[in-house]
Order: sequence, then C-alpha cells, then structure tokens
Amino acid sequence: MNLCRLKAATVVTRAGARRTSSGIGTLKRCASSTFASFVHGRLPPEFTFLPYYFSLPEQCLLLRAALMKLDSVDRRQARRHRKSLPPPIVCDSPTTAADIFLPDQYYLFEQGHYDGVIRNYRETHITTWPESEIEGLTPVIKRLYDMAPTKNVQTHILHLATDGEIIPHVDNVTASGTWILGVSLGAERVLRLESLDGTDFFEVLLPSGSLYIQRDDTRYNYQHSILMDRGTRGRQVQGGQRISIMIRDLFQPSQ
Repeated sequence: MNLCRLKAATVVTRAGARRTSSGIGTLKRCASSTFASFVHGRLPPEFTFLPYYFSLPEQCLLLRAALMKLDSVDRRQARRHRKSLPPPIVCDSPTTAADIFLPDQYYLFEQGHYDGVIRNYRETHITTWPESEIEGLTPVIKRLYDMAPTKNVQTHILHLATDGEIIPHVDNVTASGTWILGVSLGAERVLRLESLDGTDFFEVLLPSGSLYIQRDDTRYNYQHSILMDRGTRGRQVQGGQRISIMIRDLFQPSQ
C-alpha cells in the first residue's frame, strides 16, 4: 500500500471524529505523485477529494444496494424488457466494482433529462437503504453519511450508461443547499469544474470508491460535468457504466 493510500485510509476510518477538514489537511500533506495523478489544475480549498475512501468490498456492497433501489423503481416496461433477454451472466466474484453491472442492454436508460444536462441514465431519489437485505451494508452506509458536513440531507442515485454523460451545469440553487457530496462506483470518469466566467477550471479523475465534496464557491460558481470520452493527466477515459451516489444538504430559504 502506498503512502497516499495509507494516509487516506487513516482519515476515513476516523470519519466520525475527524471531519472533512482534516481529510483535506491529510491529503495536502501527502506529497506522493499518486494523488497528483488524479488532478489536473489547482484544487480550490472548497473542494475535498478522497480517491480511496471505499475499499472494493465496500464499493460492491454500495453498488449492489444502489442497483437494487434503481431496479425497484423501474417501470413495468423495463422489467418486461429485461425478462425478454437471455438470462445474464452474473459475476459472483468481482475483481472491480464495474464487474457487477449487467451489460447495457439489460437496462432501459433514459435518453435525456428533463433539464437537458444528463444523457443516457437511470436515477432515483431515496430515503432508505436495503440494510436488512444486504449483509454488511449498515457500517458502509454509516461511513458514507459520516462524511456529510451536515445531517439534513437528500440522497440521489444516478446510473450512467456506458455512453452516458453529464454536460456542464450548476445544480439548481433552490433545490439544495451549499454543498454536494459525490461517491463514484464503477468505471472511471473525469469530473471537470469550470468557473462561470471561464477564467479557472480543474479536472479530477474519479476512480471507483472515491469521494468528493464541493461546497460554497465551487458549488455555486463552477459548472461541473462528467463527460464520456475525456483524457486527463495523460490518461484517456473511454466511458463505461458508473453509479454516482449524490448527497446534498436541503435548501434553507435563508441560504
């Protein structure tokens, strides 16, 4: 285990006592090129990035739970569609979280979002997780919400198809509050944030199991996007299915 991975693990195992601010400090002290290989540009202080927050077993638990929630709200048409296909080969011993996904044709992805910023996706908002149905999920869910800066939150699950993408936008400022927490599961994608005036940008390669928080200035004054075919730091990312678990604080009228 390299030094960056070890230090990040130290932060996250104490998430209940040491909040995101200490995570930032620990990662800044990590001088290894490993962390730098994920980031192109200067990370502003309002952006927290933990590339190794969840282990592979934790990723698999979260991914199975997220897929279970998405499948439970699928339209009847989607369920009929899946039954019409040959039984899929299910990976019982995944070597990566992405191994858990079925091929794209087993899902009915929406072609476009109502506000035009997401393409080829499934999504749902949830208030509970299937903790009684998936053994070992409860402590993973606790670690997830321990990183939330505040506790009055909403949770959104977004499943992108292999060719799915999110085009540049700022989240509706009246639909949520001052911070956004994102967990990436599955294929690597590049997150790009660009200031609204076009004078600044940075890009972060999001490996499966990573966690980030954007708040305040990066929440309101930077557009964010996740593009299908994007290279950064000398690496080309070719798409692939992924799930984002997005946690946002609830909007307060005084904000």
